[in-house]
Amino acid sequence: MKQLFLFIGILLISAMLYVGGMILFGIATKFRPAPIEQVAIVKPESGTPNPDLVSDSTFTFLTWNLGYGGLGKEVDFFYDGGKMVTSPKAHVEKNVAGIKNFLTENKDVDFIMLQEVDRDSKRSWKIDEANEFAKVLPEHDYAFTVNYDVKYLPFPFTDPIGKVYGGIQTFSKFTPVECNRIALPGITDFPRKTFYLERCLLMQRYKLANGKDLVVINTHFEAYDDGSVKKKQMALAKKILEAEYAKGNYVILGGDWNIAPPSFNVHTWEKVPEHDPLYLMNNDANYIPGWKYSYDSTTPTNRKNNFAFSPTKTFTTIIDYYFTSPNIEIEEVKGVPMGFDFSDHQPVKLKIKLME
Repeated sequence: MKQLFLFIGILLISAMLYVGGMILFGIATKFRPAPIEQVAIVKPESGTPNPDLVSDSTFTFLTWNLGYGGLGKEVDFFYDGGKMVTSPKAHVEKNVAGIKNFLTENKDVDFIMLQEVDRDSKRSWKIDEANEFAKVLPEHDYAFTVNYDVKYLPFPFTDPIGKVYGGIQTFSKFTPVECNRIALPGITDFPRKTFYLERCLLMQRYKLANGKDLVVINTHFEAYDDGSVKKKQMALAKKILEAEYAKGNYVILGGDWNIAPPSFNVHTWEKVPEHDPLYLMNNDANYIPGWKYSYDSTTPTNRKNNFAFSPTKTFTTIIDYYFTSPNIEIEEVKGVPMGFDFSDHQPVKLKIKLME
């Protein structure tokens, strides 16, 4: 009996040392970005420079959360109630190839805003996705900024996620005169914050021939909270949006909001009653009066990952869309139905015209 107690004691002490050691390691290696950081612009691989003075007045956009190439239709993700932690390498390679094919087909789009792009992560088999996507968009400038940099994520303990290094990426057919990473408020609960994302805005400024600026902001707002963190993040974004519009500039924010648009019925594609509050919240209709939310109400952009995608069972909704200043006319917005083959999100395309 003494030996049994000794064995149990050793196990408990070992577990505490492991957990404590991981927390200390996480604190020591924590990614701590500055409030505002300049982001490098990578020039087109074609070698032909893009203009830094824009004379156009009509532009096309595409936004897509890529699920780091690991959340294709086959996945039931553990964080959403499923079982899978890391997708098999063949699945990730299939997803990345499918994403590349889609980007190739849409190479004429002026601005392509991507979220959950991994560069060196165990969960995506160390594939440098940002570089892979740049290869199929050789005429675009691009900027990449990190929002998830954890040296070792020990959760779940039976199958740790390990190293994560990824972020958001914006491609454009024009060269911005300014490109910044703007840190967003984050979660505060310990120890989760030690191993969590440091979310941000990727903000780019383009000079127009009329003397004004086109400000393009790529975002991925908070997901796993009760809405309070997201409200703080959106409050910071609001200050930026209003300040830019007050200068007379044209402003567009797009990406993954992790909340449905104000007027969208979240039960539209509900197969069985859904009780997860993450999927049942709507955005603020009065966020900035006079500004426009733009989305395609006929095409879902996100699916729940509690089991592999099923057209007849899976809950789907809209959480990926655009928000534009009053001096921008929306000509077309269209979701792209892809059967969630390569990501748990689907792309949304937009065409706008700048008003005088």
